[in-house]
Amino acid sequence: MKLAKEMYKQARNQGMTFSELLTVEAPSKNEKLDAYQFQLFERGINLKTSTVEQFYRTTEDSILFPEFINRNVRIGIAGLGRFDLTLEELIATTTTIDSGVYDSVNAAFDNKNLDFKRITEGAEFPTVTIGTAKNSVRLAKLGLKIQSSYEVLRRMKLPLLAIHIQLIGQRIAKRNVAYGMYNIYNGDGNNNAAPATAATALGYAALLKHYLSMDEFTGTVMAARSSDMESILNLDEFKNALLFDTAKTGNIPSPFGLPFKRFNWTETALGTKLVPIIAKNATLEMIKETGAELIETDKVIDKQLENTVISNVIGFSRIFTNAAKVFTIQ
Repeated sequence: MKLAKEMYKQARNQGMTFSELLTVEAPSKNEKLDAYQFQLFERGINLKTSTVEQFYRTTEDSILFPEFINRNVRIGIAGLGRFDLTLEELIATTTTIDSGVYDSVNAAFDNKNLDFKRITEGAEFPTVTIGTAKNSVRLAKLGLKIQSSYEVLRRMKLPLLAIHIQLIGQRIAKRNVAYGMYNIYNGDGNNNAAPATAATALGYAALLKHYLSMDEFTGTVMAARSSDMESILNLDEFKNALLFDTAKTGNIPSPFGLPFKRFNWTETALGTKLVPIIAKNATLEMIKETGAELIETDKVIDKQLENTVISNVIGFSRIFTNAAKVFTIQ
């Protein structure tokens, strides 16, 4: 089929990636290749041996290059290390919208004491109130800018470029996680920051109290910066070789059976010495803009690679305030 720049807009309007659109419009004729890979094969572009300039031999060839970048960014976003906290461990659900502002929904349960007495006629049942939050959530663009010209990149082999693009994707993934964690610590603007428990000294008893404070929701992950993880994992209770197999497998001990994930970020807005416990199923709703592109498609097609931005547009809404709690080390 004839490729056109407008296909990216068509895919965006349908909430699809360019590759997904090709699967519909021009299915692969080779069972070993997906629709995008088949288009590359048809044009003699080899992902293992070709250079960037081979995407620019014809106008149609250049239309395939933004998706090469997008696909590798997506690989990078999904490729954080096994010890790193990921968005998937924070997000209960994802909502796609067609604007940059989202009216989130809050649910509030009565705090009445519940017992097993018979409800008398005319008496009120405890209620849950579901309504729109007072303040809307505004989406933010998170990403990185590439400062490299076409002349610098054109002779670069595609496998090497793919590595660099994937590392950019990993960096964006960390920024996404940081944005989610900022929302957990501070709330989404509707007075719903995660409750914090302070301890004068780090110890097993204080951590146990923090763990048991998750009485409304079941925590699914615990996170901390590397330095704070080191302090916690050096407690005698977590150094026991009979309980954990760190020496044998390299797996990090799991305090109270929770996965313990590393979260390193340099921005001071996120604070230090914070150890959150998060219930994935009730903490965050992620909001994404419909069809938002990772790469500036038109600029890439036109060889205007310098200062091109790779980004995603997301926001977060808190679902239940008590679904995450933060232990602070004084």
